[in-house]
Amino acid sequence: MPINLPHLLQTCLNHLNDSILITEAEPFDPPGPRIVWANKYFYECHGFTPEEVIGRTPRILQGPETDRNTLDRLRASLEKWESIKVELLNYRKDGTSFWNEFEIVPVADDSGCYTHWISVQRDVSERKKLEKQLFQLAFYDSLTGLPNRRLFNDRLTQAIALSKRGMRYGALMCLDLDYFKELNDSHGHNVGDLLLIELSRRLGGCVREVDTVARFGGDEFVVIAGELSLEKEEAEAKALVIAEKILGSLSEIYNLVTTDASGNPVTIEHHGSCTIGVAMFRSGEASPDSILKWADAAMYKAKKVVRGSVLLHQP
Repeated sequence: MPINLPHLLQTCLNHLNDSILITEAEPFDPPGPRIVWANKYFYECHGFTPEEVIGRTPRILQGPETDRNTLDRLRASLEKWESIKVELLNYRKDGTSFWNEFEIVPVADDSGCYTHWISVQRDVSERKKLEKQLFQLAFYDSLTGLPNRRLFNDRLTQAIALSKRGMRYGALMCLDLDYFKELNDSHGHNVGDLLLIELSRRLGGCVREVDTVARFGGDEFVVIAGELSLEKEEAEAKALVIAEKILGSLSEIYNLVTTDASGNPVTIEHHGSCTIGVAMFRSGEASPDSILKWADAAMYKAKKVVRGSVLLHQP
């Protein structure tokens, strides 16, 4: 009994759990190669009908956050008739986005001329979500969402390297909350957590977008303010302006909303402050560990003299 191979192949492709698209080989210029066939799973996954897909181009999957650089890299490979595997944020018909991992391979006829492209696609959104969660756990503080000590070390190394390029001074600030233990002892750690979250928000409003605010744990925070000035004295002045701004913001009254034993909302008014130690840095003059020790030592020295103050480390 003869075998209807095209029918068997199409049946197999329609029962795969991957999306498959077949397009013409050209053109590369917009609108691009047109789609000539898609398997059943493609329509189920993306929400389109065959009438909405056949004759169109894969651009129907692109949206506002589809990465332009990846598309450019994709086109560069296609113009060389090379296979390529990429991950791209694509969109379904209803506008929802998903991470699409796909591999595209060229198909040639018996004479060696390329006639089509075959694209095998897979939704990897769950894997990307897990990767993001793992990255968040590894590099960010779970309570405040700020960079943790691990990411801080990387950011400080980068800031020192940038200072080498422009020979500009930067500043590292160590912050310690005053009377934080008293708040925890009086009202519990959940109220202390509310304070830390609000404090993190205020810190973000005191620094530039290029600066880094990180939490080491407990009530210990650090700020990296890079590339302040070519002149040390001017850089120190700018660092102290930032530090004073932080002091002012963090000393404003905190209204922390929690609940009592009956579940009723309760507002706790807290008057807080912080003490800051500042150490200046420029590439090649000290190691990241030394800079951190200087700022930490300045902070503890200031705390002994008067809480709620700023002290600049003097080598």
